[in-house]
Amino acid sequence: MALSFRSHGGRGSTLRPDSTAQSQTPHSPPRRGGLVMKFYANDVTNLANRRLRPSFIDDAQFGSFLEALPDGAALLEVDGKIKLVNSKLELLLNLAGGDLVGSELAKHAKTAGPVVQKLSAALQQLKRVEVAGLLNSQRSVVASLSILRTADGGAYGALLTMREAGRHGRSADVSDNFRFEAEAWGSARTRLVRLPPIEAIAKQARTALERGANVLFTGETGTGKTELALAAGRAGDPEAPPFIHVRCGMLSDDQFEGEMFGIEPGSPMDTSTRGKLGYLEAADGGILFLDQVTDLSASSQSKLVAVLETQTFSRLGSAQRRQARVRVIAATSENLSDQVASGAFRGDLYYRIAVMAFELPPLRNQTGLVEALADHHLRRLNLGRKPQLRLSPEFMDRLKAHGYPGNIRELVNILERAAAAADQVALAEHFIVPTPTAVSIPRHADPIDAAPSANLKDMVREFEAWVIEKSIAGNRSKRSAAKSLGIDIATLVRKTKQRQ
Repeated sequence: MALSFRSHGGRGSTLRPDSTAQSQTPHSPPRRGGLVMKFYANDVTNLANRRLRPSFIDDAQFGSFLEALPDGAALLEVDGKIKLVNSKLELLLNLAGGDLVGSELAKHAKTAGPVVQKLSAALQQLKRVEVAGLLNSQRSVVASLSILRTADGGAYGALLTMREAGRHGRSADVSDNFRFEAEAWGSARTRLVRLPPIEAIAKQARTALERGANVLFTGETGTGKTELALAAGRAGDPEAPPFIHVRCGMLSDDQFEGEMFGIEPGSPMDTSTRGKLGYLEAADGGILFLDQVTDLSASSQSKLVAVLETQTFSRLGSAQRRQARVRVIAATSENLSDQVASGAFRGDLYYRIAVMAFELPPLRNQTGLVEALADHHLRRLNLGRKPQLRLSPEFMDRLKAHGYPGNIRELVNILERAAAAADQVALAEHFIVPTPTAVSIPRHADPIDAAPSANLKDMVREFEAWVIEKSIAGNRSKRSAAKSLGIDIATLVRKTKQRQ
């Protein structure tokens, strides 16, 4: 759709976004004898400046037009420099207008994220593009770049628009998307395994969130709490609202308010002069995932309770109260009932985050899932692998018989070790239990209750017996324990008999 403006000279000018990335323009690469000569925006700046540029571009009212748009927007010169920007785009990029106007778009690709990098590359080629992905400010967005052309087809600039992915309907022709889960979570490993028991929990949690309830996932380390949170919060779905992952163990008391609430631009606390977008604002209208929520200090827990009770907060350096329109998914591997009873975790915070609580069972109690989980992760490991790996019946028998003190993470570790060591078929000899998990020595454990007069030899013997006992218990068989400890089965049996 063409947008018409009236120039100072009274002549009608038309803002004409490109209708296609493939159209032939005066800046398209000329072909000479089969050789394609590429010209980018910086090479044709002088040529573009000689063309008839609509005067409304330099009209002060054009800035008001951008500001009135419902989405973030910027007017770009054909050489890549940012001419105008509205406040909505400043908020999305977490950058002040003074840092944006006059600078090249490509300059902000590193600080803003790969979405901006893709837009900058498209501008270099004078190509219309639409992309979706995650900004470094943790907002999931859909952005488009349209090339502006004169009546004779000459490019004189570009219009960039950007919006949060879940705020409006998304265009059906978004191409070359950046996927949230690939950028934020590293690999396909974090995708939810499609098994009925797991999907049932995800569906119940998703329904609770859609109805405004907060959700709590508990369970041992490695049981898949993060994966379920991603699935319940629809992380990676461009149609879904924002999903912000907060690793609570990384937030000290000094950092909590600045990271969670943000910092007001220009305030005494603002060392960057452009402020800081907090997790609550980044998650506005979406999901705030509090990973290992029990790692929050008592002081931080108190501040979080106040936010959840009043649904408001203030940036550091500002007295203005802002709405906290978020739903919370919390997760922990600790026993919250014990923590509340001991006073280590606030009871009022527990009742706020545990409106719907789900306890994920350990893998040792779900032996029927082992084969399906192994099949799922084997497909991931075989992506691009030559030759493709198969699991022998003997290897699968060991997988099913193992106790998995490390739960799903341990299963994945065993499969990854087999994929690294085996060629085409993982045999029984490739079943290697990760020793630290199998032994599982507590950090502050004192396994030896030796008398002050005990000699070193006796203490070493006591410690060795304790390690063997723990390994057998964790591996559920002496043979597996021997392999995990790096000794032969005969040695383990002999040392066990010495204790009897």
